Amino acid sequence: MENTVLFLGTGGDSIVVGKQIRASGGIILELEGNQFLLDPGPGCLVRARQAEVSIRNTIAVLVSHAHTNHSNDLNAVLEALSVSGLDRIGVVVCNKKVVNGDEKELPVLKNRSRNFVEKILPLGPGSKISINNVNIITTKTKHFDSEGTGFIFETPKYRIGYTSDTEFTEEIADQYSKCGMLILNCKHPLGVKQKGHLSTDDAIKFIQKAKPKLAVINHFGIKMIEANPMYEAREIQKESKVEVVAAKDGLLINPVSFSSRMRQVTLEPFGE
Repeated sequence: MENTVLFLGTGGDSIVVGKQIRASGGIILELEGNQFLLDPGPGCLVRARQAEVSIRNTIAVLVSHAHTNHSNDLNAVLEALSVSGLDRIGVVVCNKKVVNGDEKELPVLKNRSRNFVEKILPLGPGSKISINNVNIITTKTKHFDSEGTGFIFETPKYRIGYTSDTEFTEEIADQYSKCGMLILNCKHPLGVKQKGHLSTDDAIKFIQKAKPKLAVINHFGIKMIEANPMYEAREIQKESKVEVVAAKDGLLINPVSFSSRMRQVTLEPFGE
């Protein structure tokens, strides 16, 4: 039984995603025979098709927060997954704003789409659910979407953490202290700070606190692209003393054996 984490896209701001300099399709996780789709951003269905991944095999779609880069294709994915409701299958795990909206924003999840899945689970940080033989734990974030969450995927063999969009605090980093593999949404390079997001400087502190065996930086803004994520990953690795990889569109990683099983799926670029 193969376990893999596939990055359908690694774009992390409106410039990178808008021009599709990097794709924005989210992450596919094949864990213990279960397919999960995480943060289906713009182009998710196209990128999944390019990677020869069947969306119909997905048992759960997870959305960390209601921003476009993370949730835009949720309804399209659910329509494809269920064949417009012909098969009512799967689960949506998301933060509360995706389902309920708020005084400023309508819900991301359309009323029609709610009938396409078996169950909708709007969760806050600190929740724990089990889907088949995989435990999913929601984690706290510090971001513009105050309801935002990260996720930890837990099996008997390994733990994978996904920070989503967040600032660094010791409390937030400590949530991932038992993760072998940690995916960090690191939008900015060294010396660039923005509220609600991680930079290379923050990633160093985050990894030093969480101490994973492998860290993968992801979700890059234009300044990070210009600085070159690979160079930034090297700097993080040098300072943190943890193996660090800069994700690319189509990167496939085995969460059990890490770098020894890395390979690259080719996704055709749309942007520059």
